[in-house]
Amino acid sequence: KRKARRRIERMAADPSIESLIDTHLYDASIIQPLEQYVQTQVEEGKYNFSANRHLLKVYKFHPSLAKGDIIGKILLKAMMNLPTSDYISCLYLVPLQLHNSEAVQTVIRMAKLLEAFEMEKFWKLAESQKIFPTITNIPGFSQGVENFLVTLFESTYCDVEVGILQQMLRGGAGDVQRLTKSRGWKMSEDGKRIVFSQINTDAQRGVSGSTKITMQQVGKVLPLLQ
Repeated sequence: KRKARRRIERMAADPSIESLIDTHLYDASIIQPLEQYVQTQVEEGKYNFSANRHLLKVYKFHPSLAKGDIIGKILLKAMMNLPTSDYISCLYLVPLQLHNSEAVQTVIRMAKLLEAFEMEKFWKLAESQKIFPTITNIPGFSQGVENFLVTLFESTYCDVEVGILQQMLRGGAGDVQRLTKSRGWKMSEDGKRIVFSQINTDAQRGVSGSTKITMQQVGKVLPLLQ
């Protein structure tokens, strides 16, 4: 139910934007209002994958009007909704001439670190990059990253060492305590492990998070969650 509810939320459309797209489809005149809508999503914590993807398609018809900073923001919002397939879907639509723009490359680097569970490097890059000022204060950014981590942990492992979880979550011990309470996790008797309450599949049951998480492991899980 949580997954279905999340998909409904991310696909929810603004009626005025829907009408604009239906009326003008790939006309250049809708580029500016769609770009403004992307900025609104960033500032207000909203998200409309369909509208953002459509803007990328319109850019394909008018490549000279495509803007790297707007595409970067579209990718950023999609990354915040991992492990859905939004990010990769948008990345495939980025005009070739803008793949190397600083905004696009910044998000690509962050997404690679996030998907590799390289969280220390991820947060360092997020805080040091200059393309998206105060990125950690963007509504929904930290929550989106946390949701991604929690989803993969719960879907892949039956338990994990507390120390590993503290390293992954930006708030460390405080986040672990908060999530343990809100998500119904259990602490092992020796206080060294978190046991997830979610029932895993037969193939995943019994896998311990004490082993090093690899890109190969994450890669096998991601398609199942998208």
